[in-house]
Amino acid sequence: MTVRIVNHLTVFFIITFLLITGTVKAQQSSPATLTLEESIATALSNNLSVKSAEEKVKTAEQKVNEVRASMMPSISGSGSYTYMGKLPQMQFDLSSLLKGITSGGGITPQGAPSASGIGGTSSSISLGNKDTYSAGISAQQPLFTWGKIHNAYLLTKISYEAEKQGLESVKQQVIFDTTKAFYGILLTDQLVRVTQMAVDQVQAHTKTAQDLVDAGMATDFDLLRAKVQLANIKSQLIKMQNLLKLSKDGFKNTVGMKLDTDITLNGEFTYKPIELDLYKLLDLAEKNRPEIKQLELQEKVGEKAVSLAKAGNKPNLALAYNYGYTSYADTMDKVFKRDQWNNTWSVTLALSVPIFDGLATRSRVKQAKSAANQIHIGKEQLLNGIGLEVRAAYLSFVEAKDLLNVQGETVQQAEESLRIANLRYKNGLITNVELTDTELALTQAQTNYSNALNDYIIAIAKLEKATASKLN
Repeated sequence: MTVRIVNHLTVFFIITFLLITGTVKAQQSSPATLTLEESIATALSNNLSVKSAEEKVKTAEQKVNEVRASMMPSISGSGSYTYMGKLPQMQFDLSSLLKGITSGGGITPQGAPSASGIGGTSSSISLGNKDTYSAGISAQQPLFTWGKIHNAYLLTKISYEAEKQGLESVKQQVIFDTTKAFYGILLTDQLVRVTQMAVDQVQAHTKTAQDLVDAGMATDFDLLRAKVQLANIKSQLIKMQNLLKLSKDGFKNTVGMKLDTDITLNGEFTYKPIELDLYKLLDLAEKNRPEIKQLELQEKVGEKAVSLAKAGNKPNLALAYNYGYTSYADTMDKVFKRDQWNNTWSVTLALSVPIFDGLATRSRVKQAKSAANQIHIGKEQLLNGIGLEVRAAYLSFVEAKDLLNVQGETVQQAEESLRIANLRYKNGLITNVELTDTELALTQAQTNYSNALNDYIIAIAKLEKATASKLN
């Protein structure tokens, strides 16, 4: 009975292990399916440029805290023990002292030695103590610094906000790169399907040519030409399939995924009509671009830097407070007795007035003004560059939109032309060359339409990045 139970348990554990193992393998082998939104979220979480920009924001935040601390009192405690190996001595000449005492009439107390009998008598006194213990606390508070601390605090705070705008700019770039890579895969996948359709069409054409040769209605030359065309289009399919693999690898690198991860994208590669106005787009870009906001903040940083530099040769007023205990106990047991310690305290109001700094402050002010002017010039350059970026993306959008309308009609016409050409070729009304040209025209029309659709979608993505706005 026991043996049967053991056998049943063994079988149960084996089956459980196999089921778990099979489930894990199934999970590992199942491809990751990503939408565009999920791809962007993954990229923002994993992209190294975003992580680096986030660390810059953290650094700027801590600089704000560091400067804020200089507004508060600084408090420090201290303690020390000093042992004097040899105390300093003060010498006294007693003979001189006694001469001074007995100089009034030469009378000396009875039994006292006369000064002349003392000769070179002298004595000494030790100064200080062998052991000195001290403990204390001190506090310092700046009262007035002519705006140095306040301007430094505002400068770091504005710099912190500027770094946050820099982070937003990096995120916008990552969103665009991810969108471009996402639709790049969809485009390549679409071209693979178009090429596969062309392969199927040429294979059917080759079969028709073989049937016509067998029926004596066509020559071997027609069949040979069809086979050559089939080999060429198959080569093109292989290239497109390899390009699809490379596109997926580029996408995974952009979003921060391992290259051996199997992915499937869930998205629509379709035309969505949208109406856009160039001047409204330019206004959106000027209002929303994080790079512009960042430079505007840096302009304020430049102004604060000038104010900070001007205060370099201005007076400072500070308050200092010290409180301490001192003990000269000569044994350790006395150190811990309260009556062996004496307290002292002091309050100091310190005013520092720079008189001459070698014109260093003047030079620093000029440097700060020059740096502020550089920021202003950089802002003007940025505005011009963003305007050019918006215009270029808008023209690409208009071009792709017009091409889509043309290519859509071209595809319909090419499909109808091929349908007619297939019927006429089967009836021997057209040559193999004419049918081949019709097939190639359809493939080219479908490819052009897919490329124009991709250009249209990417142009919208460029405009969204250029204006830092969602347009559809």
